[in-house]
Amino acid sequence: MSIIAIANQKGGVGKTTLAVHLAYWLAQQGRKVIIVDADPQGNATSWALNGELVSSALWDLLIAERPLLSLIQDTRWAGVGILPSNSKTGDAMTVLRTIHAPFSKVASSLRPLERVADYVLIDMPPSRNSGFLETLFAAEHLLIPTQLERMAVEGIVTLTETLVALRSQQGAAPQLLGIVPNMARLHTNEHQHYLASLVEHFGDVVWPAIPNTVKVAEANSFSETVFEFAPKSQIAEAFEKIGQRVLLNLEEVSR
Repeated sequence: MSIIAIANQKGGVGKTTLAVHLAYWLAQQGRKVIIVDADPQGNATSWALNGELVSSALWDLLIAERPLLSLIQDTRWAGVGILPSNSKTGDAMTVLRTIHAPFSKVASSLRPLERVADYVLIDMPPSRNSGFLETLFAAEHLLIPTQLERMAVEGIVTLTETLVALRSQQGAAPQLLGIVPNMARLHTNEHQHYLASLVEHFGDVVWPAIPNTVKVAEANSFSETVFEFAPKSQIAEAFEKIGQRVLLNLEEVSR
């Protein structure tokens, strides 16, 4: 099982979009995938469950200590399950800190997923959330979606520094798997400039860009992925390339 955190210090960069589409594509390749929606906004939950209200979620795992596998819900996509988020998710980490729970509580709580998943994708909470570091510690790998804008490089540098600090303080941290430029308009000089800056700083860990398009929002309105909504589109091809990179890095290397 591989656990991948999808995170950025900045909001609005397409974190949930990447998590949902990567989960769908991996499942289409025969992998069993679980999305862990650790974001209090619950966007991945809403997308995957078609807006269905959920009564059991991450809080029930971490605070009520209910069995993890009983909390996983099937999504409309074969091979994809989700540990949902609800209104209590944002409070869970605060409570854990209040009762002085071990830093590794999230990591140990997710361990039973080894029995049912090939990939676990964590849609991370915002970095300002009190549970960001504890949730990040649960992952083995990190994908960083980013927009091509002025603060992109600085924000990613900050996140990579967080990895260094986490490794120093806790003895482990996820490995940076890839940086995914999202909502890219590569026909503009501005986006070309910031993409070149990312490549200069981070080299081949910068993965193929995902183009800016309304098709994501249109697909989301039907609780679909672009693979279903517009399978021959440029953005569907872009997400497929990201999925291929994941398999290349995490499966080919282990053979």
